[in-house]
Parts: sequence; C-alpha cells; structure tokens
Amino acid sequence: MSGLVQTPEETFLRKKFSAHYGASPIFVLGLDRREFGFGGWEKKIEFRHIAFRNESELRARLVAEAPLYISHSVAYYEFPDARPMPRKNWLGSDLIFDLDAEAHACGKFTCQECLEGVKADAIKLIEEFLLPDFGFSKSELAVNFSGSRGYHVHVVSDAVYSLDREARREIADYVSGTGLSFERLFWNEGKKFFGPKTGQGGFGGKFARAFVSRLSDDAFALSIARKLKKPEEKEKLKSAIAMGNWDNIGIVNREKKLSEKFDEMKLTMAGRIDANVTADTSKLIRMPDTLHGGSGFAAKRLSSPDAISAFEPMRSAPVFGGAPLKVKATEAVPALNIRDFSFGPIPSGETRELPEACAIYLICKKAAVLA
Repeated sequence: MSGLVQTPEETFLRKKFSAHYGASPIFVLGLDRREFGFGGWEKKIEFRHIAFRNESELRARLVAEAPLYISHSVAYYEFPDARPMPRKNWLGSDLIFDLDAEAHACGKFTCQECLEGVKADAIKLIEEFLLPDFGFSKSELAVNFSGSRGYHVHVVSDAVYSLDREARREIADYVSGTGLSFERLFWNEGKKFFGPKTGQGGFGGKFARAFVSRLSDDAFALSIARKLKKPEEKEKLKSAIAMGNWDNIGIVNREKKLSEKFDEMKLTMAGRIDANVTADTSKLIRMPDTLHGGSGFAAKRLSSPDAISAFEPMRSAPVFGGAPLKVKATEAVPALNIRDFSFGPIPSGETRELPEACAIYLICKKAAVLA
C-alpha cells in the first residue's frame, strides 16, 4: 500500500491484522456494488475507489495488505471503482447514523461512562425514532460497534434506497431537532395554555409522554407546582395534557417552567449523531467486523438491534488474546479493563508485559511502542 517506511509498530499490527483476516468470516451486503477504502498508520482513508467482485477477492487483498482501517460506501454503484464520482453511476444508498461518544476528560482512552452514554444514545435513536416515528422494522436495521468510541446504525430498506441528499438531511434534521423550539409546540388562548397531546406523533407527543411519565417523580412534579404533591392533582394534570391542555391546575410562571423542562429533558438527538454522515449518499463507513486501527478492536456486528443493550465493547470487541507482549508507554496510561484483563495506571516511559489484547490497544492508541 503506502510507499513510506513502516514503523516497527505498524509492521507488527499489519502482521496481526493479516492473520486475523485470514481466519475470520467476511460478509458485505451488495459487496460487488460497493466502493472500498483502505487506511493506514496516518490516515483512516489513504486509498479509495477500490472494488471487489466477491468475498474471496476481498479476503485475499485484506490478508496481503492488512490495512489498519477498512471502509465501504453506504452507496451501491454500477461501476464502484470508476472515477471521478459521477462515472460510478449511483444506484442507491443505505441510510447511516453515526454515533460517537461525547468529548470527555477520558480523551483517547474512552471511559466506561462515555461508552454507556453513547450506547444509550443508540438505543434511543432506534427505539424512539427509527421504529416509532419512521416505521422501520427491526429487520431493516443493522447495528455495529464502530470499533472505537461509538455505534453505526444502518437502515437497509427500499424506503430509503433512492433518497437524495436533501431528503436524508431532512431525516437528520428531524432526529437532531433542528429548528425545534418550545414556542412552536405551545400557544396561549386567552388564559388557557395549550400544547401537544400524549397520543400525537412527532416531538410534541414525545415531550408530552415524557413529561407525564416524569410527573411520577415527586421532585420533578414539585418543581412544576407545589400542589402536585397531591396524587389527585397529578392525575388531573395528566388527564388534561392528554387533551392538549397544559394548565388546568394553575401553574405559576407556567411558560418559563415548562420551557425549562423542555430544554432539560433533551428529547432530540442533537449533538449525538453526525448529521453530515446521514445526509451523505457517497460516504465511506467502517466495514462491520473489520479491525479498527485506533484500538485493535473489531467493529463488531450485533446479531440484532436488541443485542445492543447487553453489548460490552471493552469485553466483546477485542479480538486478540492473552499471550504476553512487552511494551513501553510513551504517555501516561490510566487504569483500564480489556476483556478479562485489568491493568494500569502506567507512567510514561515505563515498560510492562501485558496481555496481547491490552498491548495492541495501547500500540493502536499510539500510547506505547514495542519494547
């Protein structure tokens, strides 16, 4: 691939990756219509406009070159290796949602709290948007761990296959709540205050249902009105909201309080999905089940959307084993748990013998070198 001289670490990783691809199953839906991209030590995509006729061709290339990153197009093309892009003859695309852990003090060593947060976001996307709002079935959804800090949700459906960029952008805007505001959902009629009903669709219904559910929390209810301490007053308000009447109990500063709750409850996926990925019909996305050069973990394909709840990336995504490997830390490494192994913290400059899964993780993070 690259003509640049490889570091000992890159050479070592490529050898390990090659052996992995020689022994692991490979499956890509519509493989012969996809464009592929390969990346290495410096860039996640160094080469693209690559095409394969079948899985055997793909496997042979992966074993021979052992790229550290492997992506394929969300699109299907008549001529996937043609260039420039218009010559590929776009046929259609899957719809992709890319969710990444939020920036946090853990930095490159993504902590358990961040991994749990992005998992919750992925579940929310599926259960509160893709299934109820867009009407997709679970059989039309494919989910995989990104291999590093998040999840990719693929919608593979005739309903989205031919959508152009503008239509996909509208979907991303809806999910992220672009343009959504409290004032668009609520209005005054004289002394009465109206808003969404619990039974309606869209974000209005989401907020109404979430708000009614939260009224069971006494602290939340009392922050709205002291009289909601009484169960009968709670039921009275719940019944009224079901009809779109949001103030039949006389809430002081009702608009200010309800607006604050609207912002506080964060019902949208704003900041949680990469809208540009969703809108892009020619995006290259990590190929499921391939290795991520930034972690040595697999971009593991889940058996179903439901499997995400029990999935633990730091236990299930590492593919390498427990054979000892000596590495030298090039920066401070925090305490970490990978597979069944616990190690660290490790001061910068210290040499340690670690299980291979842990050592490869640090090498991929460029936090350690071979000792």
